[in-house]
Amino acid sequence: MAVRSSSTNFISSESSSSSDSGTIHNQKYRYDVFLSFRGPDTRNSFVDHLYSHLSRKGIFVFKDDQKLHKGESISSQLLQAIKDSRVSIIVFSQNYASSTWCLDEMAAVADFQQQSNQTVFPVFYDVDPSDVRYQNGVYENSFVLHTEKFKEDPDKVDRWKRAMNGFANSAGWDVRNKPEFEIIVEIVEEVIKTMGHKFSGFVDDLIGIQPGVQELEDKLRLRSNIDDVQVLGIWGMSGIGKTTHAAALYDKISHRFDGSCFIENVSKLHRDGGRTAVHKQIISQTFPGERLDTDDPVKISGIVKHRLHNMKVLVVLDSVVDSELLDDLAIKPELFFKGSRMVITTTDEHILKAYKAPVIIHKVSLLNDNDARTLFCTKAFKSEEQSSSCAEMIPEVLKYAQCLPLAIRVMGSFLCTREAFEWKQVLDRLKKSPDNKIMGVLQISVDGLQYEEKEIFLHIACFFKGEREDYVKRILDCCGLYSQIGIKRLIEKSLITIRDQEILIHDMLQELGKKMVRDQSPEEPGSRSRIWLHKDFFHVLTTETGTEHVKAIVLDKKEDISECSVDGLSKMKKLTLLILYHNNFSGSLHYLSDRLKYLLWHDYPFASLPPYFTASNLVELNMPNSRIKRLWEGRKSCPYLKRIDLSNSIFLTETPDFSGIVNLERLDLSGCTNLLQVHSSMGFLKNLAFLNLRYCCSLVMITFHCVTDMRSLKVLHLSGCNKLESTPDFTRTPNLEYLDMDECTSLSSIHESIRVLSNLTFFSLRGCTELDSIPAEINSLASLQTLDLCGCSKLNPKLDPNLNSRELWIRRGAARDLPLSSDLKSLIFLDLGSCNLYALPGAIGELRCLERLNLQGNNLTSIPGSIRKLHCLAYLNLSHSSLLRALPHLPMGGATSGGKYFKTVSGSRDHRSGLYLFYCPMKVHTSFKPGIWSLELVWFFRLIQEPYHFRCGFDIVIPWGLKIPRWFSDTFEGDSIKRIVKFNVTEDWFGFAFCVIFELNNDPGVASSSSQSHPFYLSFESEYTEEYFDMPLSLNVNQTNESKKHIWIIYISREHCHFVKTGAHITFKAEPCVKIYAWGMRSIFRQDVPAFEMMKLGNPFPLQTDVHRPYFGSVEKSNTNSGPKFQLPYNWLLSEEDKDEKVSVEVKENNLSHAGL
Repeated sequence: MAVRSSSTNFISSESSSSSDSGTIHNQKYRYDVFLSFRGPDTRNSFVDHLYSHLSRKGIFVFKDDQKLHKGESISSQLLQAIKDSRVSIIVFSQNYASSTWCLDEMAAVADFQQQSNQTVFPVFYDVDPSDVRYQNGVYENSFVLHTEKFKEDPDKVDRWKRAMNGFANSAGWDVRNKPEFEIIVEIVEEVIKTMGHKFSGFVDDLIGIQPGVQELEDKLRLRSNIDDVQVLGIWGMSGIGKTTHAAALYDKISHRFDGSCFIENVSKLHRDGGRTAVHKQIISQTFPGERLDTDDPVKISGIVKHRLHNMKVLVVLDSVVDSELLDDLAIKPELFFKGSRMVITTTDEHILKAYKAPVIIHKVSLLNDNDARTLFCTKAFKSEEQSSSCAEMIPEVLKYAQCLPLAIRVMGSFLCTREAFEWKQVLDRLKKSPDNKIMGVLQISVDGLQYEEKEIFLHIACFFKGEREDYVKRILDCCGLYSQIGIKRLIEKSLITIRDQEILIHDMLQELGKKMVRDQSPEEPGSRSRIWLHKDFFHVLTTETGTEHVKAIVLDKKEDISECSVDGLSKMKKLTLLILYHNNFSGSLHYLSDRLKYLLWHDYPFASLPPYFTASNLVELNMPNSRIKRLWEGRKSCPYLKRIDLSNSIFLTETPDFSGIVNLERLDLSGCTNLLQVHSSMGFLKNLAFLNLRYCCSLVMITFHCVTDMRSLKVLHLSGCNKLESTPDFTRTPNLEYLDMDECTSLSSIHESIRVLSNLTFFSLRGCTELDSIPAEINSLASLQTLDLCGCSKLNPKLDPNLNSRELWIRRGAARDLPLSSDLKSLIFLDLGSCNLYALPGAIGELRCLERLNLQGNNLTSIPGSIRKLHCLAYLNLSHSSLLRALPHLPMGGATSGGKYFKTVSGSRDHRSGLYLFYCPMKVHTSFKPGIWSLELVWFFRLIQEPYHFRCGFDIVIPWGLKIPRWFSDTFEGDSIKRIVKFNVTEDWFGFAFCVIFELNNDPGVASSSSQSHPFYLSFESEYTEEYFDMPLSLNVNQTNESKKHIWIIYISREHCHFVKTGAHITFKAEPCVKIYAWGMRSIFRQDVPAFEMMKLGNPFPLQTDVHRPYFGSVEKSNTNSGPKFQLPYNWLLSEEDKDEKVSVEVKENNLSHAGL
């Protein structure tokens, strides 16, 4: 028997032989090491430490509690794991022999060792090797019991004894009375040596890397039968571990190939020695021992091509920095032998995309928080014991490193053995001056950028981290920096990322950018190209030192600045970008740089622009909330100016002369409450696409003069212009798409030229209380999708109650002249709420695309029967129609063209579909058969059958009695709280329906509280959160002449029925003004749809079977979850379909963002 001591390097012939290498080389393995051990003895001690150290070296270990999958046969999977491992380590402990599982495992290892010469390392942990060899001592009793237990199968026990004897005679480690750490280090080194790993010996602490390497291996599809050549690109920012991933992957899979090579930093090798140097490395590594008899580059290149074409190889090219290198090497996938693999690591995604073959691209992620902490601790502390004072500062260190492996390693190594006060000093210093080693590695990616790309990188690092992508691109374009290709290159170079439309940059890269600017002049901010700190800005202004170098100033709006003289700003002759949010300046601003291209100054404190500022290169002028009275005197030529924003500049009385800024595309004067007139030269603005005059409440008239056509104008905001008496003449603006005239309370007429707006999609006159008619020309608006007339109360004349019946009929008939016809073929949304209407035109049914119709708060007594033709209708609101006496057939079927509303309006998934008859008379006459065709059931199943009619859910509110509809299978008292304890979820399950009978009490003593954001809602309450489905209608009503009892029916689709899984407490909650009588619920299945169809033939709606009903548990009020809850709408979770639709809508909106839509 040979037993290893701490100084032993002997490897017995049983464990390793020269013949092994060929066997191992040709065998395909899934794991590097198989660990056999007795769990209770060593799982949480020796084995756990051994497993951790092996993993840190990039060695893939099978450990049964880590790798076994639930539901699989343990014995068969263990057997396969043994066969799939290159090395086995058996840890013999005191209770190892008591486990038949362990003994079977050991015997299987012995069998496979004989079959394939697998290397096996025995470890004797707290057990004498002789006890293992002869099965005596601590093992004797176990084998006595096994012999008795398996006396019918004596060969089983004999097999265990033979295996145990053989391993005890092999070289191994006796761990008794020796430092475990030293033994573990020696075992790991021997494993590395046995497997011939190229990198594991010097790449330390591969923490958090195994999942990534496994993903890389899976992407290479090594286990498939496909013989195609695969190219894998490993991409990520500098310092993130691309080379480490590639090295660990190489060590894990290189044995599967006939030849392999790993060319480290191939770009440097190519730069120093050219193509021939790289080719020589490929030959020397792939064909070790082969000597080249020539230095001829052409011959060497031919040898490479010939050899790669005739053997299965793995080629790794590390740190490729440009595409030209790959072209020069001429190593193309079509030259490789079948089954070969090529791996490229790079910081530039474009290199991989531009390669002349398909590349599988893998982006390396940052470490997670746990792995980042573990990696740091292995570097910063020599042992597992950590100084408490130092440990307290670990979160601060990790916050600085931001999970970047390079930064964690460098900082951990530097802080190792240092005292706590030194840690603090180092952290304070890093905040001012980042580590040069880290910055040097990151700098490599920036050095390869073009001038414009580097300028964009510095702008983002200094100014725009976390800002919206479209906003930043606009600024960059103003500065002439070609944002589209520039931003894309920074993403490809792993310098920035885009998430949720925001530009993000790693803190280390941001520090690099700021350091590059600081290094331009370490002591004098006025000699740097960019200023972002308030203290530097204050210094430059007070010392007037920023005369020749400062190109961009962007200050954080969240920080205050001390009052200082603005004179220094006039001295900055090269300033091209200026963004300020402050007004506490003294002195006078006489000049701004003629190079200025983008100007944003919130709360600009002066009455006009500087008198000597030519603005000749200005592209955007943004001064919201300014004190400007007049922008400039006379005419100014600004040929590049595209945007002006003077919104909420309440001292502005007149606009500038526009004749010198004919390329203006956007003009925002909203909130300029003292603006009296718009300069007549506006007619020259042939490129103007967006004009916002919202709440310019001193404007009496808007005129588009006849100088030229304003065909580019797409958006016109005039809402809140309460002195405006008529709309403009639209003859010169035929391409208008969006017209908003809400709350123009003096507006009495609409100009007949409205007919020319054939592209208009949105037209709102909401709250125009003096508007008394809609011209028939509105039917010419063939593209109109939204028409909002809510609150236009003069559209129908107020009727004198003393009129005789004939006069009353004639005047009410006038409402039928509301000009609506089938020519409005695109209309999706029509709001006629609170228009004082007594009747609707019969042509309402010709609006075949109409999906949402609001008629609440009118004096309607009936609805035209033609409404049944509106097959796309998903929202109908007739609430507060106190005179309503009859309802016709409502639409029964759906139309496949429906659902456009949700695809065109942002946030529309939160807009309800439904039917609302809140505070309508109880006895509304309908055409439905009593007891069979109930109104709520017809509308409910109409929407269920056509899911494109709604998003996430819908609801119905109608007058009702005290009895819950029979089709609700489970009913409860009003204050009941339930939770689902069991429910049979199948593919046929659609969702859940809920209902509640409620009544309002508006007596003063129980009035609703305005402080409640959700006065009445369906609640799903968990320990920390509460999801809700709230009542969409106002509960403040004064009518008392009709019954106040209603039923509220709710449907929630299955994707949003989170309460089924969470066991949330289900109930209805309301303010004191709402009395809840009872509520119920029912699961909706596919089978319910044909049952509804049978109901239309006269059959009653069937009761629900038990198999489809949920099982409930009651919750006592005293046991409900107490304390404040984080409230979420029931549809907070976006499904994949919702996400796709959201992205699609956002793309459309972004395309119109320049126009403010």
